Amino acid sequence: MHNAAFQALGIDAQYEAKDVPPEQLLTALEELRQSETWGINLSIPHKETVLEHLDSVSQEAKIIGAVNTIVVKNGLLEGHNTDAYGFMRSLEEAAISVKDSRILILGAGGAARAVAYGLKQAGANVQIWNRSHERARALATEFDLQLIETPTLPASIRTAHGLINTTSVGLEQPDISPIATELQPKEWVCDIVYRPLETTFLKNARESNLQVVDGLGMLVHQGAKAFELWTGQSPDTTLMRRVALSKL
Repeated sequence: MHNAAFQALGIDAQYEAKDVPPEQLLTALEELRQSETWGINLSIPHKETVLEHLDSVSQEAKIIGAVNTIVVKNGLLEGHNTDAYGFMRSLEEAAISVKDSRILILGAGGAARAVAYGLKQAGANVQIWNRSHERARALATEFDLQLIETPTLPASIRTAHGLINTTSVGLEQPDISPIATELQPKEWVCDIVYRPLETTFLKNARESNLQVVDGLGMLVHQGAKAFELWTGQSPDTTLMRRVALSKL
């Protein structure tokens, strides 16, 4: 989708994927400083660990505690977070208002931090559950979220207006869901996973007549915001969505 946007704007640039194991992150960042690259995106597992290795970090990324976009300027690395923006834009497109709603997040990683930040900024009452209880507790304390214990998870899901999966459960595993089929919230479900576009998590919710929000909107809008940071130009998000959808 980035390459399509570059081409449409006549920008001579190429977006490429690079697999960087955790032990090679510092080397990759040093290479980035020396290159002519304008910037990069970061995915699992680098979003949080990269923070201490950057020259500057935006205020929003500092609060979230995760970076998904780096801008390179004169050999210096600037950290940003466009995930919160992308996620909230995806809810806006779905005409979902979160103010004063009770919303439960599954997961406590870098993406969960961005989602929680965006929801809190919009006035939602946010709950958090994670398989690792200590990780969830730390995030709940930091962001003033309600921590959900595993025994009370089913009841919490059923009383929530919205339920969001920020874990990687379901990623390229179409038959796996992070929760049991019969557990559903009151109104809507969102999965930030976009491969496959309709996860089992979303399929079950759709069959329960709930509104569903897939991960494509967040993918497109976080990418568009990163594109602006790198180039100073606004890409055509309709084009980006169409191209991304064709690949998915």
